[in-house]
Amino acid sequence: MNRSAPLRIVGLALACAAVTVTARGQQQTINEQLSILDERVSKLRADVDAVQFNQQQIQQDIRQIQAQQEELRRAGPSASANDIQALDARVRALDAARENDKKVILDQLAKELAAVGGTRSGAPPASSPPATSNDNEHVVQKGETLTSIAKTHGVSVAELRKANNLTSDALKVGQKLVIPK
Repeated sequence: MNRSAPLRIVGLALACAAVTVTARGQQQTINEQLSILDERVSKLRADVDAVQFNQQQIQQDIRQIQAQQEELRRAGPSASANDIQALDARVRALDAARENDKKVILDQLAKELAAVGGTRSGAPPASSPPATSNDNEHVVQKGETLTSIAKTHGVSVAELRKANNLTSDALKVGQKLVIPK
C-alpha cells in the first residue's frame, strides 16, 4: 500500500460523513414540512367541522320556519300575507347563509390544497383528545381552533375570546385557555 492510500480513505470517510449530514438535514426539512402540512390539514378539518355544525343549526332553523309557514297557510285568512312573506324571506336568508358557508370552506380548502401542491399519501394522524388541567382550563392541542374548543365545551367563541382577552382567533399549541362557565 502506498502512502496516499490512507489519505484517500480519510477523504472518502469525510465525503461520506458530509453526505450523511446533508441527508439528515434534508430528512429533517421534509419532516418539518410534513408537520406543517399536518397542522394545516387539522385546522381545515376543524373548520369543516365548524361549518358542518353551522349547517346543521341552519337546517334546523329552516325546518322550524317551514313548519311555521305551513301553520300560517293552514290558518287561512287569519294569517297575513306579510307574515308569510317575512317567513319566506327568513328561509331564503338562511339558505343563502348555508350556501355562503359552503363556498367559504370550499374556497379555503382549494387555497390550502393549491399551497400544498397535492396531498401526501398515508392515513391522517388520529386527533388527540383535548387536554385539560381542570374544568375551567383548556390546553390547546394541534389542529384545534376557537370554534372547535367552544363547541367542545358548550360555550360561544365570543365568550371564549372575552374570558381570555383574545383579539384574534389565532391560537398556539400548548396555550392555556380559561373556559367560561
